[in-house]
Amino acid sequence: MLTAQKRKKIFRVISILWAVVIISISSIPRLSVPNIQLGFRLDYIMHFGIYFVLALFIFLWKADKEGHFNIKQNLVFIMCLCLFAIADETHQRWIPGRTFAWQDMVSNMLGLTIAFGFVPYLYKRYCIK
Repeated sequence: MLTAQKRKKIFRVISILWAVVIISISSIPRLSVPNIQLGFRLDYIMHFGIYFVLALFIFLWKADKEGHFNIKQNLVFIMCLCLFAIADETHQRWIPGRTFAWQDMVSNMLGLTIAFGFVPYLYKRYCIK
């Protein structure tokens, strides 16, 4: 059985590694997205999902064992995550074959925002016994 302390350490490391993966992938020159016709670009869902997962890992790192995640106490941290999402999209201006797209940045922010609103509910409903 994992102690709360060990769980927090594990998810801190996973969160940091996931952020490194995000920066690494967004730094790949001329990365193409499969052209699947869904009525919108697939990469919006990819951006949303990648940042949703980042927020999930961070929730599991920062929340207590009852699934409480105090938004006020973590507000600076959440603002830093938003700045990370903006910086991630902005730095692509200098990567060959990549561009800045405000729609991608909005998808990043939506992934973070919806995760921090939705994941605590799911955690409390399905993970706490």
